[in-house]
Amino acid sequence: MAAIDVPDTGYFEYLPLVLRRYLVSRLPSDVVVATQVPATLPPRLVVLLSVPTNGDMNLALSSRRCIIECRDRTEILTGRLAEKVRGFLVDAMYVRGNGIRDVNVIGEPAIFTNPDDPSNTPRATLTVDVLLRASFTP
Repeated sequence: MAAIDVPDTGYFEYLPLVLRRYLVSRLPSDVVVATQVPATLPPRLVVLLSVPTNGDMNLALSSRRCIIECRDRTEILTGRLAEKVRGFLVDAMYVRGNGIRDVNVIGEPAIFTNPDDPSNTPRATLTVDVLLRASFTP
């Protein structure tokens, strides 16, 4: 197997993967944390979607943006799940070794229901900017 080369300037982990790894370690095991909406929706779901944002030329730190969608069985449970996700993400900057240096919630959790969704499943969305630390080893 070929060795993984790392640029001398380091590289940044894929943000949804970083957040997924962290949230899976914090949320109850019945909450599915995914980077795409699965074909069959589980009762409790958190989806992490990376979106473009203004970057900078810092070699060690990079700001990334993620829109997070939460679903649960009722509007109240959906709201609670979204607030827990928000809290865990804010806590993430204090956890050593996860690559997260700062978290800025730029869109607080809000409930909305998609009129095109025949199941009328309540959804909550929040948006965060995450400051990632580059990795310099494979």
